[in-house]
Amino acid sequence: MRRESGGYGLIELLAAVLLLSVAMAAVVVVFATQGRAYLRADTQATMQANLRLGMNMVTESLRNGKYGVPTANLSSWTTWVSGFTNNPTITTNGSNPAVISVASATSKPVATLTAHVDAAATTIYVSSSSQLNTGAQSLLLIGDSENALITGVNSTALTIDTNPLLAGNQGLARAYPAGTPVYRVDVLTFQVATGTSQLLRDDHRGGGAQAAVEGITNLQALTVTAGKEYDITLTASSPQVDALTRLSLTSALRSKVTLAN
Repeated sequence: MRRESGGYGLIELLAAVLLLSVAMAAVVVVFATQGRAYLRADTQATMQANLRLGMNMVTESLRNGKYGVPTANLSSWTTWVSGFTNNPTITTNGSNPAVISVASATSKPVATLTAHVDAAATTIYVSSSSQLNTGAQSLLLIGDSENALITGVNSTALTIDTNPLLAGNQGLARAYPAGTPVYRVDVLTFQVATGTSQLLRDDHRGGGAQAAVEGITNLQALTVTAGKEYDITLTASSPQVDALTRLSLTSALRSKVTLAN
């Protein structure tokens, strides 16, 4: 006689489907949680990278501030920057973002002298004037000690004034040989404008404040020792809400800066 083969009953099949559904649901929950955790970690990493980039910009500018910059009658030398009377100039207003302006000579020469100049000279000859003018690029550091303002440009011949408080063009205090490096003095301003999430940088050359770092929502500056040491805090916020908390993530970075000069 033929024996009938065994099989699964309906109840057994439904039980197997139920167990498989529960297992799959658990797997989906695990993957979803891991996905949200990955997105949070990625967002936090981006915020930290933005904070480090922004902090490096501000602190490096502060740390090198004053190098090659006149210390007396500063506003007479930097006429293209309104209100720049101290170096650095830091404006604070409670919890509102601070505004930091700092001046320093360029790290590399923008030109060199092509001919020897005598003391009292009011004209110097340089290798290039492409990065120099009588406006926002007029303040020079000649050699490593003497400042001068450009009052006229004729190709590579520059007319200079070493004392803007006196009428007329005042000459150099000493002679300089050919090959002497010439640096430009720049003023940079950092701020976080109200309603933005950007660290703005203004080089005061007519282009206005430009976005330097995204995601920065606050800049705070505490004066530890005026003209010497400052405590800088940057705050960043995520552009989207966190998938786990449904809130925007925030992070802050704090650094104490001592001016080198």
